[in-house]
Amino acid sequence: MKNLVIISVLIGIFAVSCHSTKKNNEKVVFVSILPLKYFTDKIVGDIYKVEVMVPPGVGPETYSPTPKQMKKLGEAYAYFAIGYLGFEGDLLSKLPSLNPGIKIYNVSEGINLIEEKEEKHEDHVHLKGVDPHTWSSPKGALIIAKNIYEGMAQVDPKNREHYLQNLQKLTEEINKVDSTITKVLSPVRGKKFIVFHPALGYLARDYGMEQYSIEFEGKTPSPKHMQELIDEARNGKISAVLIQKEFEKRNAEIVAQEIGGTLIQIDPLDYNWPQQMISIATSLAAAPQGR
Repeated sequence: MKNLVIISVLIGIFAVSCHSTKKNNEKVVFVSILPLKYFTDKIVGDIYKVEVMVPPGVGPETYSPTPKQMKKLGEAYAYFAIGYLGFEGDLLSKLPSLNPGIKIYNVSEGINLIEEKEEKHEDHVHLKGVDPHTWSSPKGALIIAKNIYEGMAQVDPKNREHYLQNLQKLTEEINKVDSTITKVLSPVRGKKFIVFHPALGYLARDYGMEQYSIEFEGKTPSPKHMQELIDEARNGKISAVLIQKEFEKRNAEIVAQEIGGTLIQIDPLDYNWPQQMISIATSLAAAPQGR
């Protein structure tokens, strides 16, 4: 609700002045997060400038756009969204009012989405949605790259061939990452790991691993949940505990200490997507088996 109010106010401020007119010669498209900027940069080259909404070190679940970003959005040609991130719903519903000419693309379209199951308790039910972290696996990244290409081909059809050539190069790069991760993780197929925020569900699914989350329903875990997780880790001989750099380490350190595990810092929101994905896979494979 807070994000919705902020976005509505910002749109009210800028809608009058922008009217989706392109006031300068710079052609801009927007993306939600840095990994998406990496893919889009690779496809558009220097024809368009790619702006990212969520800056480094900030989580996308509760992000609020700045006035400067809203002004640039009023002049943007396209917005490429993951489609299920926390802040995207409010923003994307309002974008047409700010910029009637903007094209909006859900780059996760076509991916076999992980539907988070509902949890039934004694007196209530927790309804859950889609795991939004579709970029966390090369198999999803291939579809994301294709969707970006198809979007740019619609936005700028005269440069379609240029974008297609760049897509082919990016596809080769993603396939190499896929091959590397497959080789790295094959010996530890079936391995379980703990991560603070559940950002690696697609990686786990696609490469035969199992993810457990410290964060519970997007909130700091309760002592009860922490103990349940520690017990599960001990029973499952889990040793790898991953923590994203934008989160506080304390709870992850507690879990790692209690199970005698290895604490590994990761950054799934890093711009250098290939390097980060290979680094995460290598760290998972190298973590010793739990006691």
